[in-house]
Amino acid sequence: MIDTNLPPALQLFPHPELRAYQTKFLRFVEKNPKTMIHAPVGFGKTIMALIHALPLVKTKNYQLFIFVRTKTQVFQVFLNEIYKIANSRKYGYLTAIPLILKADLCIKRGEIPHFYHKICSQIRCPFLEQTKSIPEEDFPAIVEQIPITAHDGSISIEAFQEAFKEFGCPYQVIKRCIPYANIVITTHTYLRSKNLQNMFSQLLSRSSFSQTLAIIDEGHNFTADIEAEITTNDLNKAQTIIPLKVIDELQELILTHHGRVERPRTLSDASLDAFLDHEYKLSLVEKNQLLKVKDFLSSRGDIWVAEESKLLQLNPFPHQVFDFVNKHFNRVILMSGTFTPLSLYQALYRLSYTTLRIPSDFQFSLNGILYHRQFTSKFTERNAITYESMATVIQRLHSSNPFHTIVFATSHELKQKILAHISLPHVYIENPAITPLFIDELKQKNHECIFGVLGGKLSEGIEILDSEMNRSLLSLIIIAGLPFPRPDVTNRLLQSLYMKKWGWRTARLLSMLPVTRSISQAIGRGIRSESDFAASLILDYRAVKMRAMLPPTRIYQSLPTLYNAYDIFFAKMKKLFDLH
Repeated sequence: MIDTNLPPALQLFPHPELRAYQTKFLRFVEKNPKTMIHAPVGFGKTIMALIHALPLVKTKNYQLFIFVRTKTQVFQVFLNEIYKIANSRKYGYLTAIPLILKADLCIKRGEIPHFYHKICSQIRCPFLEQTKSIPEEDFPAIVEQIPITAHDGSISIEAFQEAFKEFGCPYQVIKRCIPYANIVITTHTYLRSKNLQNMFSQLLSRSSFSQTLAIIDEGHNFTADIEAEITTNDLNKAQTIIPLKVIDELQELILTHHGRVERPRTLSDASLDAFLDHEYKLSLVEKNQLLKVKDFLSSRGDIWVAEESKLLQLNPFPHQVFDFVNKHFNRVILMSGTFTPLSLYQALYRLSYTTLRIPSDFQFSLNGILYHRQFTSKFTERNAITYESMATVIQRLHSSNPFHTIVFATSHELKQKILAHISLPHVYIENPAITPLFIDELKQKNHECIFGVLGGKLSEGIEILDSEMNRSLLSLIIIAGLPFPRPDVTNRLLQSLYMKKWGWRTARLLSMLPVTRSISQAIGRGIRSESDFAASLILDYRAVKMRAMLPPTRIYQSLPTLYNAYDIFFAKMKKLFDLH
């Protein structure tokens, strides 16, 4: 029987007990060792997965590995939640460590332009030498000194650097600690890259625990993956250091072929290895340049693609990732808020996991599509009237919305063309070169208009919460256009491969996944808990064709009907929050 009572003295949800679907989640993952779960944004997937996993970890039989999309989520989401509950009376003392890339943890990161193990050894880094000198039997005790569970401290990369630098290289210390930590939190990178998979396999083989459990968050991100890429510019730089035929052949592939190419039989990185092992007169920059070529050659992407200025190694079928997962983990929770449709992801990932789809039980959301030919980001159909019309709708709905409005365009170019017709006194605009520094400012305001792009920092990770009420201040999300992938060589090749494997209909649906996934992630910025109100609107008539792959959505064919529906929705919001 599952203990569904929340840990004592913890306020994990805005209600005193678990909801029915949360209890269903717990019973489902307890009964099925390998699961694939779709649950809406705000459901509490992170906490539910941890409530299931931590009792297993507490038995000391299970080691928990958590995989997230970005290193920011490592520290700000999962480590933060573990910090709140891992040392509670319910779960007892547990250790948790982050596994991120060497470049992020290196104490000498400002002195070395790129980070490779070979160069670390060649420069005889004193921190690396110190870590190598520590006997293996000391590492279980070192694990106990990790700041997340040992004492109150900031949950940041710098905190872990500071905690481990007395033992030498923080990255190497963490790697050697992994077999002894209760919980390891890392990024999808360690599952996606075949080279990192090899390293990760070695760490798992040395685990001091008898069972392994994996929580893979945002599981929708495992689509076709570029294993490695190299540009003509990189090859030109390498050519000035060492004249190798292998570099000539790589350049020739890029310059004379566009599309799928065969790897030349003579292509080998052995000569680079020999050169690097015996040549000591190169600068670090030169060695790094050659190692960049070597890394490309040693990657194992299934398909080579030549584009206009770069050469790619592509892994078109992500089932390779899950072959690795199934081999190394006894229990798996693969979860996402955008596994829509689940069957399509199962086919793409070649999985036989037991699936669970949890419907949205939020009562306070409104999603719409404006079905009018004038509203589209399709390049051959949009014009000056399109931009002006989009701006008119955005300003009209923003005037009715009592809180923040955020507009996501498909590109910075489209964003600027819409902004040219916006007459609001002030708007917040995402700059691709700068981290959005205005988030804290928006938390202190109530009614501002924000412009960003789909796939940018704002659409994938932003939360603007009222500091007192802990509710979202983003109550209107407008999607200006559909973010179809560029029809470049790589995407055309992928479509062809999917069509050959699954047929035209499935290939077409798979080509839509990046579009619907991007839209769903952006819409999810508004609903962060069951107490939130949020409306969304897609300004592109083509979205009607992919309606089944989006959150429940209404179609509006006239502006008066659209305005009336959104005005009524926002009137309810104002009444709820007693706004005038």
